[in-house]
Amino acid sequence: MASYNFSPIPSSLYQQAVTATAGGIGSGNIPDNARYAEGVVWTAAVVETRDGTTPTATKGNPWDAGDLVILRSRYEIVNFSAVEKTSTDSRIDWQFYNKAPGV
Repeated sequence: MASYNFSPIPSSLYQQAVTATAGGIGSGNIPDNARYAEGVVWTAAVVETRDGTTPTATKGNPWDAGDLVILRSRYEIVNFSAVEKTSTDSRIDWQFYNKAPGV
């Protein structure tokens, strides 16, 4: 039997505001044992990076409202940054997990 199952970390839901100024999840909002995260983009399109660089409206990975963003490692979670793609603020609702599925 597995030592622990793939399941959300309790009380680890976080809403990240995404505005015209690029920003990350913030270390105080990331659980210590988070190794995987799923985020749903709300309201408007965003552009993100996960390598520590700063995204712009035209540089990074674009996501539309309703898309699911998956971060597959602690490195990606800590280095994630997003900015609005248009002039409309958005948000990403994050759920953190202690491991990636299938690991």
